[in-house]
Order: sequence, then C-alpha cells, then structure tokens
Amino acid sequence: MLNSPIDTEQLKELKKAASLIEAPNVDKKPDIQKLEHFFKDINDIKERNKQIMKAIKQGYSQHMIAKVLGISQPAVNGVVKRSRG
Repeated sequence: MLNSPIDTEQLKELKKAASLIEAPNVDKKPDIQKLEHFFKDINDIKERNKQIMKAIKQGYSQHMIAKVLGISQPAVNGVVKRSRG
C-alpha cells in the first residue's frame, strides 16, 4: 500500500475547482424519437448521409445514429470521415 501525506489545502483547491466546472446537458438524455424523425422517409443514401452529419452536429452519438438506422457504428464513422475529409 502506498501511504503519502495529503495536502489538505491542495485538496480543498481541487474540490473548489471541480465545483466550478460546468457540465452542460449532463442530465439531458438524447431524444431517440427526434433522431428517428431525422431519418423518416429518407430513401437516398446521400440525403441519409447529410442527415447523419446534422445529427452529429446536434450532439447525437455515432452509436445511437447507427442503432436508429440499423447500420454499424463504423459505417456511420465512415460517413463522418468522408464528410469532414
């Protein structure tokens, strides 16, 4: 076991700094129904890919987009890479 003295002042500063950090949307769960609506009635791959990029920009994860579309996360990642490339 490692035993080292704790600098209580340093610990107080760390706690203070941690409390000042903002974490926006920490409790916000992604709206899967809204995401499903993004892709409703899309039959064209180019249009689907544009919608994937819109969803990414709105904060949806590649994993969630893949799940909604029924494709793999690496496929979504490929779309993102090609769009940004």
